[in-house]
Amino acid sequence: MNILINRPKPNQFMKYSLKILIVCFSVFWVSCSTQSLFDKAGLPDIKVDKDPLVLHNDSVRFKLRATIPAGLVTEENKYTLLPEYQYGEGALPLEEISIDESDLAGPGQAVEIIRNMAFPYMEGMDRGTLRIKGLLEEVETGKTYTTPYMTLANGIISTVNLARVGQFAPGENIPEVGAYMSYDDDFMNMAAHELDYYFPKSSAQANPSASNEAFTNELEQLVEKEAEINKIVIQGMASPDEPDYGSLTAARAQVAEQQVKTQLRKLGYTGNVENIEIELQRKEPDWLLFRHLLRTFEGIDMQERDKYFDVIYADESYEHKVEQLKEIPSYQRFSKERFAQMQLAKIMVMMAQDRRSDPEISAMANKYINGTATGDELTEAELARAATFNPGLKDKQLIYEAMLKQHGSALAYNNLGVVYLNQAHRMIKISDKNNKVNEAMRLFRMSNEIRESPQAMHNMGQAYLMWGDYGAAYLEISKANARAENNPDFQRFNEGKRGALDIIRGDYKLATLRLDKAPETATNMFNKGLAYYLAEEYGQAAIAFEESALSNMEFGYAFYGLALVAAQNNDEERLYENLAKAVQRSPYLKLRAATDLEFKDYFTKQAFIEAIK
Repeated sequence: MNILINRPKPNQFMKYSLKILIVCFSVFWVSCSTQSLFDKAGLPDIKVDKDPLVLHNDSVRFKLRATIPAGLVTEENKYTLLPEYQYGEGALPLEEISIDESDLAGPGQAVEIIRNMAFPYMEGMDRGTLRIKGLLEEVETGKTYTTPYMTLANGIISTVNLARVGQFAPGENIPEVGAYMSYDDDFMNMAAHELDYYFPKSSAQANPSASNEAFTNELEQLVEKEAEINKIVIQGMASPDEPDYGSLTAARAQVAEQQVKTQLRKLGYTGNVENIEIELQRKEPDWLLFRHLLRTFEGIDMQERDKYFDVIYADESYEHKVEQLKEIPSYQRFSKERFAQMQLAKIMVMMAQDRRSDPEISAMANKYINGTATGDELTEAELARAATFNPGLKDKQLIYEAMLKQHGSALAYNNLGVVYLNQAHRMIKISDKNNKVNEAMRLFRMSNEIRESPQAMHNMGQAYLMWGDYGAAYLEISKANARAENNPDFQRFNEGKRGALDIIRGDYKLATLRLDKAPETATNMFNKGLAYYLAEEYGQAAIAFEESALSNMEFGYAFYGLALVAAQNNDEERLYENLAKAVQRSPYLKLRAATDLEFKDYFTKQAFIEAIK
């Protein structure tokens, strides 16, 4: 069988081969032409406005200016700048800058680019490198050509991180944080005694039943003291399964008032009952007692209990929350066994008494610390006083826990939370620290639910600071300032922390104004000097740093600040003198000084090396 094969004739074969050769040569020529053009045009001219870069607020910001050589950006080619910040063993890619023909001012011209750039600051970035490379891409073929990396800036100046907001480094003294609440002097001469008067369900009628025997007996004990009653505060309460919360609680408070007056007369109170100041407090639905009963109710597990908390903490009306609670499987049992304990009026009787001496208060407080107290040896005011005599956090914890168990007041919740914050400050394990801070935040919330206070708001902000959430911290501490409008001393204290946060937020001028109002502690004066320094007001910075040093000669940061100012003024003698004092007082500052780019002009000088030994 013959097989016929069609072969091109010699002339046809030559023409076919020539076409293939022309196509291959064209591709090769274009490729060589583009590469030649890329090589001939040279590298782009790229600069940034800061070298080293500077940390501002929570990010590093800079302006990039680039000139792309003529001929590289055309309809056929586009150009991309690829910046990155290299530090440690990795690199952070930054925003790409794409350039195409739309950026051309005219055919064949160079391209001028200006971009405001930023990237988030992370620990370890101080000694990194900002670098960039150019990428040329042929639109039709997709082939790319790159320039070598070009260094734009070396390192980051992070002086703003020196702001003191309660943190500390290894080898430094641990600062106390938080704001304790205290009784006013007027209350130190008064004993507060809490009584409960119970009512039938959904009723505000007087209830002479056995459930109020304790009320009568406790009131009798107060009368037997033969001390004058200065004031009585009464709050009506109701359980979630009782209708019309507002009207019912108001009526219960009024009935409780009449019952107190009636019983005082019957029991032989020697004072004039009508002269006693009685305050009926009307409160929004209060979930504090509900939460306490829930936590002590053993009939449900933690998962079921969380369902209740999800409802009561939701941003809904009281009525809607009650309907939601009814949907929880254990509600019927819980309401049957515990809600009767919420159907009452709470009565606080404040009696005049001779104030116990501080040594007597201190001696009796030891019963709480040793676990031998029965619960009512000291009044709440005296317990608050006793806690100030005991600087140890463990002793304070025991005293405030006793106060919380006995009174459950806003003061007890807040002050125990402050103790937890300071305990968390001293914990090494991160999970333990976070758990303690979380528990402190719960106590501050409960304190505010009883009575909103600037102290609890400030402390919530301090807790957020310990988590590194500066935005939330600033919000809470600002709320505390507004709440303390009638407490100028607290406002001054609070402004110190708010001014430090202004430094971190990058508002240096505002920080100086706030810190001008703050107490003149070593920390506040250092922060004030730092704010002036970052605002480039070096004379004012030096004054504040000197005042900080005079306030506490062991505070290394004050001398570090003076060294910063000396470096700006090229005053080497003062630079080395103050830097030596700073590093002697703080191991952290010793490590920082060796790499702090504020001192980069002095790194190789022998006197600098000697100063930081």
